[in-house]
Amino acid sequence: MRVEIVKTLLKVVVIAFVYLGIGPALGFLMKGRDRWRRFLLGFMAFELVRPPSDFTLMLDSIETYRGHTKGFEFNFLEAIAIGFALAALLEKRKDFRWFAPGLWVWFLWIGASLVSVVAALEPLYVFMPAFKFAKMGFIFVGVFAALRGEKDVLAMMRGFAIALLVQVVICLWGRYVQGGFRVMGWFEHQNPMAMWSYFVAFPLLALAISKETKMKDVCLFFAAFGAAGLVVVLSVSRASLAAFGVGSALVMLGSFVHGLTIRRVSLGLAGAVGGVLVLAMAADTFMERMDEDSTPENDLRFALNNQSKAMLHDHPLTGIGWNNYGLANSRPRGLEYSRVLERWEENRGRRIYPEMFRKNPLTESLYWLMLAENGVLGFGAFMLFVGVTMLFGTRATFAFWKTPLGLVLMAVTISLGITYLHGQVERVLTQTKNLTTWIIFCALVSRAEWWRRQAKKAGTPKTLPT
Repeated sequence: MRVEIVKTLLKVVVIAFVYLGIGPALGFLMKGRDRWRRFLLGFMAFELVRPPSDFTLMLDSIETYRGHTKGFEFNFLEAIAIGFALAALLEKRKDFRWFAPGLWVWFLWIGASLVSVVAALEPLYVFMPAFKFAKMGFIFVGVFAALRGEKDVLAMMRGFAIALLVQVVICLWGRYVQGGFRVMGWFEHQNPMAMWSYFVAFPLLALAISKETKMKDVCLFFAAFGAAGLVVVLSVSRASLAAFGVGSALVMLGSFVHGLTIRRVSLGLAGAVGGVLVLAMAADTFMERMDEDSTPENDLRFALNNQSKAMLHDHPLTGIGWNNYGLANSRPRGLEYSRVLERWEENRGRRIYPEMFRKNPLTESLYWLMLAENGVLGFGAFMLFVGVTMLFGTRATFAFWKTPLGLVLMAVTISLGITYLHGQVERVLTQTKNLTTWIIFCALVSRAEWWRRQAKKAGTPKTLPT
């Protein structure tokens, strides 16, 4: 007991030092220093490829719980975001906002989800994701404050590009040196790794084919885009491979609408040839996965979604409690919903042993998870945030189409849209690395919306700050 108390106290000291010491110190360091701000933007983006343990620390962690949030998580990248916000305040910037466009909808979703505590088996578990997601507000506000023009966006994307190049090396090592089948790099699972890779890859492709991008950056961004494609293939994720192909095609088609150039045509052809070669090399791996029986009757996701439907039926407005799915679908406290899974197993000819159903898995669908845990109230608020971010991205794309960031904003919107669609079968937006990257991109479209509003208010041509 004493050892645990000492460990907790040490964690508190570290957390306080990072949030109250390093964060503000970075703010003073970045005041009036664009190079430091851009370096830290790139560092934040790069650090997201690293294992979560490198930049997170958990208080009151329940490692035995099979839920999407196991404690009160502190994300040290939020300290950098605090520094971004403080630097903007110290510089007395007129474009700084505590509530950036769209942020109020984010907090509306958190508030609506907290209402689910009324039906929760463990009320404390509800406050764990609320704490984690509310603190993402630091990332949102900080990145919004740090992105002041095209050069800042470019600096952040360089960080993501380097991260992808590092990730592909780790994945190649895992596949061909360690002999892994479905590698996961420094991620918790291969699916979030694949989704993170294509999420970041589309804006990098847009930058690579933009005529304003310098050649050294073109090489970096296109190499990173290729690395993302290879990572997706090595993950053996069929859905992510399809998403990568569709997203890449949409970005290329958008670039041709933007205007045909030798760079766009040549890089498009190079990407197509490279994709065919990589797929040919990995064809045997994908054929093994294609041979798997994935009919609904033999798909665990089918049974878990049925559990979610049962929970939603019983608690339509508020759900069974945020982060309580792992309790509500397992014995002994969730016997009623565990039986849904048990009947599915029986129909497949399996013998039922009650002790095997004490830690049932969560549904893979982000939307069914939200409907089950947060009910229609929380789910509706989340879909409002989805709609707002897509609206911001789309409006900014049209508003700044003829600027150097026009293609990038389109690609970011495509990344958001495909990831939201992919959320039907993957809940990765609840996981720290994908969640943080998502919020960074939401802050980017929020800043673009801010630029659009300011240009409209001033009645000036829609140009972006440099």
